[in-house]
Parts: sequence; structure tokens; C-alpha cells
Amino acid sequence: MKLHDIRELVKLVNQSSIEELEWESGNTSIVIKKAAPVFIAAQEISPVPAVEVEAGYQEAAATAELIGQVQESSVVTHTIASPAVGIFTSSVAIGQRVQSGDVVGRCSVDALQLSQDIVSSIQGEVVEIFAADGQLVDYSRALMAVKQS
Repeated sequence: MKLHDIRELVKLVNQSSIEELEWESGNTSIVIKKAAPVFIAAQEISPVPAVEVEAGYQEAAATAELIGQVQESSVVTHTIASPAVGIFTSSVAIGQRVQSGDVVGRCSVDALQLSQDIVSSIQGEVVEIFAADGQLVDYSRALMAVKQS
């Protein structure tokens, strides 16, 4: 493994939510761990008046009720998540129809020459794509929403 490849692995670990990466090939073994987080002392927070808390509670309750009404009338959408850590590339566009088992994207790590297809588990229409092409994504990150049909 070349120094450039190791730098790419360190970069991927730093940009993702994983804490540790262990890689072995033949006699070579690499372990990359993130440092423990540094805690900063919090400043004293002044208490919030009860009137503001009650108003915030009522506003949140009204919003939750409205969301519940919208969800009852809307169709079912399914989120397709990343199967691995890597660079995301989409194979579909918003509005495109997909079948169960269709490849909708790819997640790849060029430094390790690894790639994995991202497959739709339902039939429907792509309504939203959450990650841009070329964006680093973590394992199980929501990539797109498909409206079930």
C-alpha cells in the first residue's frame, strides 16, 4: 500500500462518523483510530422564563398535530440508505421510476479499489436525493427517498 492510499484512508475516517478502521492485506495491517473528543467547559446558562417555555410547548404541539395530519394524507415513502462508507454516485434522477432490485447508485473507496452497488428495495418513484454525486457518505446515511407505488 502506498503513502497516498494511507492518506486517503485517514481522510475517509476523519470525514466519517466511524471511530476506528482496521484493514489487513497479506502481511500488512493498518489500524486508524480517531482521537478522543475534547470537552470544553460550558458557560453558565440563565434560566428561561416559564411563559416562554409554555409558549414553545404549545407551538411544538400545534406543529406536531399538523405534521400528523399531513402524514395521514400523504403516500408512503421509503428511504434508501448507504450500505457502506465511501464516495456516493447516483444512477437515477428525481422523478425516475425504479423497480425493486434496480441499482440506484454506487458507493466507492478509490484508495482500496472497492465499490458497492446501492439497490432499491421497493418499486416506486424517486422523489428526493439527499446526497450529491461525489459526496462522502457514512454507513446507513439516508441517500434518497422513493415514493412507493
